[in-house]
Amino acid sequence: MEGNNQAKTVLITGAGPTGVTGRFLKEYLEKDYTILAPSSKELDLTDDATVRAFFDSHHVDFVVHCATYRSNISKTTHMVDEEFESNLRMYFALASQSDKFQKMVYLGSGAEYDKSRPIVNIKEEQFGESIPKDKYGFGKYIMYQHCRNSKNIYNLRMFGTLNKYERYTKNVICNLCAKAILGLPLNLRQDVRFSWVDILDVSKAIHYLLEHDLEKHDYNIALPIPLKLSELVEKIKQIANCNKEMVFQQIGLSNEYTCSTERYETDFGLSMRPVEESIKEIYAYLLSNKDNINVEAIDGRWK
Repeated sequence: MEGNNQAKTVLITGAGPTGVTGRFLKEYLEKDYTILAPSSKELDLTDDATVRAFFDSHHVDFVVHCATYRSNISKTTHMVDEEFESNLRMYFALASQSDKFQKMVYLGSGAEYDKSRPIVNIKEEQFGESIPKDKYGFGKYIMYQHCRNSKNIYNLRMFGTLNKYERYTKNVICNLCAKAILGLPLNLRQDVRFSWVDILDVSKAIHYLLEHDLEKHDYNIALPIPLKLSELVEKIKQIANCNKEMVFQQIGLSNEYTCSTERYETDFGLSMRPVEESIKEIYAYLLSNKDNINVEAIDGRWK
């Protein structure tokens, strides 16, 4: 990295005390950039006037937008406290300031392709074939309708994520690692084939995107080979030296959730972390925080 990048400033949203992806990105990017990472209490992204005032008083070269409003997690009152509207307001408040920064990268979702149906090896060109039925996916869909016509906003579209900071009550891989650590049954509702990505690879892609001009404004980002949940369970069992059987409540596979990564591989050309290394890191992190795992809450999302 060239030394002059030390002078460049990156605003990372969602990197506050309760941040997950933003927290990891802050740790990754702060070695090369000056980082601004206000909490939602310090900067209410749902209030466009507050966001405008922030940009008027701070020099920002790049924006990395990771913040996502979740009513069951947020402990801060904002101008708007409703998931669909809040997430849209945050995106558009930042996008409205696009003449004050060089680039903005935000984290999209495979849900933009409509998760009510099987999503199989889907390509970016297939966006819009089906409008998402759920609020989260529909919100991301609306964001990209704007992003695709912008000059300097980019969408990195994730599917299944591998991140040691994810909540084990929310992320299925963290959940299974926590269960293996505590010796609990490895039970889930149903097997499914996903496209997975390590947040480290997302961080590398964002770093690359900030420093290089790319023609396209959206990229599916994932490992090139999708994996079933049951296949990842076997890797977790090997790492944990666990002999418990994986039990699914329903037979068969749920709707597939996979993507083509051809565009990403062509334009970025970055190597990706082997999934075994990702799981080892997640397992080690949760093991070091074993005493903080709440057994009562561990399956709250899947009940």
